[in-house]
Amino acid sequence: MRKMLARGRGTFSRQDAAQELGGGSSLSNKLARLVASDWIMPVGRSFYAIIEPGNQAFGFAPPPTFLDDWARHRALQYYVGGISAAELHGAAHQRPQTFQVVVDRALRPLRYGDLRVSFFQKRPITERMWIQKTVPAGYLRVSTPEVTAYDVLFLPKACRSLSRVATILVELGEALKAPALAALCDIGCETSPLQRLGWLLDRTGWKKLTGPLHDALQQRKPQWRRLEPQLPEQGPRNERWCIIENTDVEPDL
Repeated sequence: MRKMLARGRGTFSRQDAAQELGGGSSLSNKLARLVASDWIMPVGRSFYAIIEPGNQAFGFAPPPTFLDDWARHRALQYYVGGISAAELHGAAHQRPQTFQVVVDRALRPLRYGDLRVSFFQKRPITERMWIQKTVPAGYLRVSTPEVTAYDVLFLPKACRSLSRVATILVELGEALKAPALAALCDIGCETSPLQRLGWLLDRTGWKKLTGPLHDALQQRKPQWRRLEPQLPEQGPRNERWCIIENTDVEPDL
């Protein structure tokens, strides 16, 4: 494993392992011993991430060290999204309990020791939704700040309360751009979450960014929507976003 790390390799497939360690019936035993000694961790079927010495005390490899290679191995379209992307964009006040990844097919969560990776299905995933960030292991796709803001509202269970979303937006607003927010209407984003996003950005002090988004939404002729979809349709009506304010939202900052 040290030789692979020295060559800049942080991941490998079972086929790669056969070339490095020798094939045959003993390969499974060799891989099992490396797993038991916290040198490698399985990521799905027939794919492994090397746990660098600095991470062996944690017992797992951080997702940025293997995610891009693993997605390529699985022929997945993906990006780091939700609260995990918000943290990478500077909204670090709300750290997720699980690493959140958006993919183009249904996948079970990845659990290994204390590591938790949640997958959210979204189709299609296009290049306009993410940017490429350089990480020590290579590259990582991360949702744009604007798609991140949308996803924390749109993705089920990515962020469980509107007040927590508001807390994220207080910090994430620094990275948002008004034209890119309006462009969310052109990449398949749904109307209702965009209405709620506009309302929340106004609420969290970023009204200067929402004019183009508001104008773009008017082309869709938005209907009245509840701020919190799970609560009754009672409360003041916000004409600007066609939002029924049926709950209180207080950012934790």
